Amino acid sequence: MGTIIVVLDSANPNEQLLNAAKTYATGTETEVLLCRVIDRDQYEDEVLTKAEARKRGESIEKIESKAEAGAAVIGKEYFGDDVQYTPIGVIGTIPEDILDIAEKWDSNHIFATGKKRSPTGKMLFGDQAQKLVLDFDGPVTIVTQPAG
Repeated sequence: MGTIIVVLDSANPNEQLLNAAKTYATGTETEVLLCRVIDRDQYEDEVLTKAEARKRGESIEKIESKAEAGAAVIGKEYFGDDVQYTPIGVIGTIPEDILDIAEKWDSNHIFATGKKRSPTGKMLFGDQAQKLVLDFDGPVTIVTQPAG
């Protein structure tokens, strides 16, 4: 049996995304990997800013541990005992690190949030959700939210 991945790319998860994943996981008795992704570039910028101010930044392990704890809270709140889930915290990038996790855990479906953008906007700024759809060898469910 495989797993599904739910990509949590912010501290405030998309309820529609979580409900879709819960419905799928419940119907298929599939384990959910709740992946809280901390953007690598933002982390590196924060470390540099703190270093310039001669302040100590948090280690990668500590940040990933906090991200995992946040994913666990979200899992408990949205899935409770209805769905088996594993929280994962990672400093990385979407889609690269999500695709690596999918391969490692033999995931067969990814759930992610995308931003509503025009085709021109996608061309100029890229789109992580679109990259997941194109690069993952399986179904990807995207719940869109307005650009912000």
